[in-house]
Amino acid sequence: MKKVIGIIITLVVFSCSPKLKSKIATTLPPLDDNALIVVLDITDDQTISGDIIGNLEAKDSGLAVNCTYYENIKNLKALARAEGANLIKITEHKLPDGWSTCHRLKATIYNVNQPKSYETQIEWRADRKLTWDDFKGEPDLENFPNALALTNSGFGYESGISMFKQGEVFVQSVFYNNSSWVLPEGRNDYVLRHEQIHFDITEIYSRKLRKALADSKVTSDDMLRAKVIFDQIFQELQKRQDKYDRETKHGDKKHTQENWEAIVELELEKYALYRAPD
Repeated sequence: MKKVIGIIITLVVFSCSPKLKSKIATTLPPLDDNALIVVLDITDDQTISGDIIGNLEAKDSGLAVNCTYYENIKNLKALARAEGANLIKITEHKLPDGWSTCHRLKATIYNVNQPKSYETQIEWRADRKLTWDDFKGEPDLENFPNALALTNSGFGYESGISMFKQGEVFVQSVFYNNSSWVLPEGRNDYVLRHEQIHFDITEIYSRKLRKALADSKVTSDDMLRAKVIFDQIFQELQKRQDKYDRETKHGDKKHTQENWEAIVELELEKYALYRAPD
């Protein structure tokens, strides 16, 4: 079941990038490019048991662009990975305001055992399939009395504001751990496959959103038009998720379930050009 929801060029690039700072207390070998880096936002109150590696900061260097929340999180992940840290805890977050168009972030970075245990959301990746350990929420039988499991996933978009250039619009599809759940009797491979397809459908529509924004040449200068496109595709996603549950009877109809799995695989490939960049 689902719940939706160029020397001159070099100088220009340098001066317009966010300023990244690090203060490292512990030296560890760097992690490989595919290592999981968990990010906990400023409101997350989990107790973190691990080694503090140091502190990171992404700030406005003056006239900076390319410093949306999405871009700066990617920047901090790269810094953390280079220092052997696998968990980032945001400790300060200043939103764009009259002084800066950047998201300004401060964070403490850690090396922890089992970083997956700290995850609160998962970005869709072809090589990262859901497991039952990812479903951390409490079952909601009042609103979903006939469900064995529920996947809460969705997609959103973000763009930076800049007086110097048009900004890119970023789209992410995400699985929310703490509001996705499973009953003990639902913990089997077949039900998990059904839930994975819900997340895969979300990814298909995030790719459709990227395509629609690209086809319409939407940039940060036209976020009202971006919202219209987003609303339309989000409604299509909701209808598709409902159709999936209805036609498979929430996975009970095995032959129909297998047909859906094949269709979703083909659609992911059809929109492969519009998957999120690594």
